[in-house]
Amino acid sequence: MVNKPPRRRRSRGRPPKAASDDVRHALLAAARTLFLRYGYRAVSSRQIAAAAGANTAMIRYYYGGKAGLYREMLDGVLQGLRARIDALQASSAPADVSEIVEGAQRLWAGNPWIAGFVLREVLTPEAPMRSMFLREIGGRILPLVERVVTREIEAGRLGEDLDPKLTMLSMVSLAVFPFLAFQVTSRVFGVRLDDAYVENLGRHTRALLARGFKVAEGRS
Repeated sequence: MVNKPPRRRRSRGRPPKAASDDVRHALLAAARTLFLRYGYRAVSSRQIAAAAGANTAMIRYYYGGKAGLYREMLDGVLQGLRARIDALQASSAPADVSEIVEGAQRLWAGNPWIAGFVLREVLTPEAPMRSMFLREIGGRILPLVERVVTREIEAGRLGEDLDPKLTMLSMVSLAVFPFLAFQVTSRVFGVRLDDAYVENLGRHTRALLARGFKVAEGRS
């Protein structure tokens, strides 16, 4: 009697990485589309899973639930900006705060869905995602920016009479407003989302932060 080799048992562990990445990306894309179109509260995990061609268990497995999907969406777009701020903070060289503003401008221009989502899910009365948004932005990003700004003021590289929090408010306004109000600013001021426009906006922002509205010496 010939002994057959033992049958290999299929692993019940994690799915292969390639398949795992595909599912994760599909869930994120579906959540982004549905949240923006219908609002966070109106969309169920079942609807997201169906749009992604997955099942609801995958949302719990990868993200811990619908709220975790939103957190991952937000974290995904903030990683680059956070890394830029960390680098400025870690360096002993003078920090150019306009880099932070430019990074935020590129983030908003490159992810136009953020504006609609923030308007609906963060700024409206009883907005469902406001507390999470404040934790991620107010609790993680802005304290990093404040440390950079405060250091530059104390080192005399920014005006010593500047208030760090008001300086940050101005930076956020320069970075966010053109894209948050895009339906108006695009028509009134010609704001666009393409690379050429964002690069020109960045140059303007650097000049504005460096010189303000002062007339150059020798000119009346």
